[in-house]
Formats: sequence, C-alpha cells, structure tokens
Amino acid sequence: MNDKTAVIICNGPSLRSVPDSWLDKYYTFGSNRVWLRYAPKHLTTVDVKMVYTAPLATSMIAGAARSEKVTFSKDVANILVPYYPDEEIPDGFEVLPWFNYFEGETTKLLLVFAPEPGTPLVSGGTVTYGMMQLAWRMGFRRLLIVGMNHTFRDPRGDHMHPDYNKEVGIPYEKEHTDPAVVGYGAGNWFWSEENFVKKTNIFYDVARRFFEKNGGEIINCTPDTKCTIFPVRDWRNF
Repeated sequence: MNDKTAVIICNGPSLRSVPDSWLDKYYTFGSNRVWLRYAPKHLTTVDVKMVYTAPLATSMIAGAARSEKVTFSKDVANILVPYYPDEEIPDGFEVLPWFNYFEGETTKLLLVFAPEPGTPLVSGGTVTYGMMQLAWRMGFRRLLIVGMNHTFRDPRGDHMHPDYNKEVGIPYEKEHTDPAVVGYGAGNWFWSEENFVKKTNIFYDVARRFFEKNGGEIINCTPDTKCTIFPVRDWRNF
C-alpha cells in the first residue's frame, strides 16, 4: 500500500472499468453503497437517503461491516442506531456532524475545508468532498479519484422522490420552485442537477487549492470524466 497516496472511489459507472487489483494497491475511501462493487478500507455515508427505509438501513449495516473504518454523519447514525444490536453504533465507527457554513444569518455559503480530525465535515454538496477532508486528516497528501463521472441524474429517481424529505425532515437547498424545471420535490424544496454540479465544482476547487497550498495534490483518474477541476490522468499510470 502506498502510505501517502489514497484512492477516493466515487459511484459513477466508469468504476466498472477499474480492476480490484489496482484498488487493492492503495488505501481506499468509498461512500454510500459502493460496497456493492468494491468494499473500501474507509466507508463514509452522510446522506440519509441511503438509509431512510428499513431495507436500506439493514443493507448499509451489512455493507459497512466489510470496511476497516466507517464514518457516518450524525443524521445517518441516528437512523441506523435502532437496527444495531443494543441500539449502539459499533466502537471504532466515527460519527460526525455534516453541514455547510454560512455567513451570519444569510444564505451565503462559506467556502470551508475542514482539515482538523474530529471536527464537523463540511458538506460542499457531496460526500466526495467529505472524503477529501477525511483523507487529509489521516495524512494522505495525494488523492487519486476514480468513478467521478460527475453526472448526477439518478435513474432510480431517489433525488426526485416527492416523499423522501417528508420522512427525514432534511430538505435540499431551495434552488428552484418550478416543477417544470426540476421535476418533483418535497413541498417547495427542489433538487437541481445544474445547480448541484455548480455547487460541487465550487467546493472541489476549494479542496484542490487547499491540497496544492499545503503540498498535496488531487488527481482525477476517471475515464471520460466531466469534472475538470482537478488534473485528469489515466489510472493506469499509477
């Protein structure tokens, strides 16, 4: 294993082209249900839509058990607790707050990267941004990213399901209020792919500049990626 290089595994379809033998060479960070394809060394789940039904919760618990280290957001942990024996998150699992910082009482996002171990993870709109913070905290200074196709239209429709936020009480940003523009939503809260991509790009740029300023680098090794915030290289070169 390369001690200073880690791989961040995103959930894009291009991940199918990356062999396990290559992933096995590195310490790996993966998120959500990536264990359906490959069990990372460090699993991170922060979005409640990954666990908001009993079948999703129980399968997540089984998937998480395959990783050496697990980080849950507090919201995810609260949902999963009743499904664990003795209603306790296992020892060694890290549970962290997960949110964005805003300027005062305004809706202006503060572009924060949180490198300190044990502190809340800054959302940045995507769990991938959280994994970058976790990797830095663990001492990894070069990150190779695979599976970052950077397209977010979920064919299962999870992001657009009108009842999703009704149960968990955590709405997405109020980006549009016209269903004709973004499809379904919960109340007046809607998810916009266009705005989501813009938001994640802003925070990815924050991560890139943080790493470069502090002697690190982030390299996107995803074939046919639509994310050009990071230098793009072929994973086979590493």
